[in-house]
Amino acid sequence: MTTQQTTTSEWTGLKGKLMAWFLNSPFRTVIEVWLLGLPRSAFLSEVSHDIRGDEVVLDVGAGSGYFSLAIAKKLETGTVICLDSSEEMLRRLKHKVEQEGLENRVRVMKGEASSLELNDKSVDLAVSNFVLHEVSSPETVLMEIIRVLKPNGRVVLTDFLGGTWLGKMEVAAHSADAHGPFSVNELETLFAKCGLRDVKARGVRSWIIGMGTK
Repeated sequence: MTTQQTTTSEWTGLKGKLMAWFLNSPFRTVIEVWLLGLPRSAFLSEVSHDIRGDEVVLDVGAGSGYFSLAIAKKLETGTVICLDSSEEMLRRLKHKVEQEGLENRVRVMKGEASSLELNDKSVDLAVSNFVLHEVSSPETVLMEIIRVLKPNGRVVLTDFLGGTWLGKMEVAAHSADAHGPFSVNELETLFAKCGLRDVKARGVRSWIIGMGTK
């Protein structure tokens, strides 16, 4: 059994609504190119190796769907489970799903990353983008993700890179109990400690991408 860390998202009220809009706006793309160096395209390129079209994909901390809707468009008979704890984010996500006609490929769930209401071994691919630095126990979250992965299922996640100026800004922006950004070695060590194999991580400018196989 896992221990649920929190039941309240920091992205609530007006703050949540504004962030939900920004996360799916053209401004985000511009900022990512300028500050981070195209993490969306690099991430989608990485996960495309795991997608045949019939997978169940779990997006932990999906927000308003910036990454998960792009994955859903690559599926023919599969499903993306979009998990987030913010009502505001999920409301915006549902609107985008309807706008883009993806209702048959997207399942929206409100919940906590540390306590997934999903069966063991029910997911082919698990992804998470710029979420793990916000939680107090990344190991708890990662172990829960691994629990729901099928054998040979993969985890691919991105986050802010520790030691960079943007990483330091993220530390200041979150609560004191948030883990904060990761170094390459720290993320690889976490993945290996949780039992993943074929672990790889690399830093690109101010962000990091890590992957591993169950």
